[in-house]
Amino acid sequence: MRAEGLRFIKETLLELDPSLGGAEANECYEAALVLLSALACGPDTTALADFTELRREFVATIRQRMIRAELWTELDVSCDHWFATDGVVCTAFFWLDVLVAQGRVVRQWVEKDGQYRYWDEGFAPGAEQRKAAN
Repeated sequence: MRAEGLRFIKETLLELDPSLGGAEANECYEAALVLLSALACGPDTTALADFTELRREFVATIRQRMIRAELWTELDVSCDHWFATDGVVCTAFFWLDVLVAQGRVVRQWVEKDGQYRYWDEGFAPGAEQRKAAN
């Protein structure tokens, strides 16, 4: 059952971006695989690592980034913003979340704007503190 689920997730990923064929060892592919798999497994590090067959440390880092970005909680994942009103996947939002998962983009709530904002990780508020922590 798990193998069939993983195969379905990988096929879905290739539908989102056919150019990823043969890129299974690529960090971008792996991050995208974790995000899609979280829809089936939830945000649990062990469950995701087992399901995706990826390194636990890699998955744990993604989980931490997604929780920090408030896209995941300890128990749930948020992906509603990936879908347009007609149920079609808005790939720009999916790939933006992949960049968050990779640590290349930071997503933070901006109180004065009343919305989330995305920054290049080097220019986001608190960038110096994140560099010191890593």
